[in-house]
Amino acid sequence: MNKQGANGIEWCDFTWNPTAGCLHGCTWEMPDGNVTQCYAKTVAERVAGKVYPAGFEHHYWHPARLEEPLKVKKPGKIFVGSMADVFGHWVPAEQIAAVLDTMRRADWHTFLTLSKNPLRIPEFNPFPANVWTGVSLPAGHRMSAGGAAKALRVYLRYLFQVDAPVRFMSIEPLWFDAAPVFYNWLKEHDKLPFEWVIIGAASNGRTVYQPDAAWVYGLLELFGDAGIPVFFKGNLRGNPAAGVWREEFPVVLGKAAKS
Repeated sequence: MNKQGANGIEWCDFTWNPTAGCLHGCTWEMPDGNVTQCYAKTVAERVAGKVYPAGFEHHYWHPARLEEPLKVKKPGKIFVGSMADVFGHWVPAEQIAAVLDTMRRADWHTFLTLSKNPLRIPEFNPFPANVWTGVSLPAGHRMSAGGAAKALRVYLRYLFQVDAPVRFMSIEPLWFDAAPVFYNWLKEHDKLPFEWVIIGAASNGRTVYQPDAAWVYGLLELFGDAGIPVFFKGNLRGNPAAGVWREEFPVVLGKAAKS
């Protein structure tokens, strides 16, 4: 496992990658024409090439890493699959089951999963009481904003079916105006299908492409009315809509989840 410091992923204490690599091929085009890609692919190709001998777009299984969380006795928030999609369509079910078994045994930790394949997640219901299950904003193969909005509607339907103590959305990068999709969902349902949200900008190495402030304001108004806590990624600093900084976590069983 990798401990996260000041320059790491702000909303977790450790990252853990018993699986690695990803076949989603996420790239997206910003409104100004700039094209960027998944941060994990950038890291794998520029920094960690020796660990990814077949490239990032390949599935790696590391069973020797399965016991790592059990060796850390202090409770922490562990992001599972920071360099992978644990629920990717290419990951064998028995490997996912092995990862879930470790999470279940290490019940003093809080594990957070994040996927761009929500269609598969409900297959593993119910999730252990210490596992938060998240879905990322659609992106891939330079899809259009309209196509991403349609995909997001599908994502929400499957996230609604997930049986986990906390379901969350990672709206990073915020590369199109996603608020209307959530508003339309609320017109048809009593509540949003998640209890926490992360908002961040697009980045390519050290270059950051800030989302339109109006998109962020729209989400903040929506989630504020819905009582959804919001966590800003560090790359959102400098955005006019992030003047009042937010690093909120959901409350679980009456206790704040922040460790």
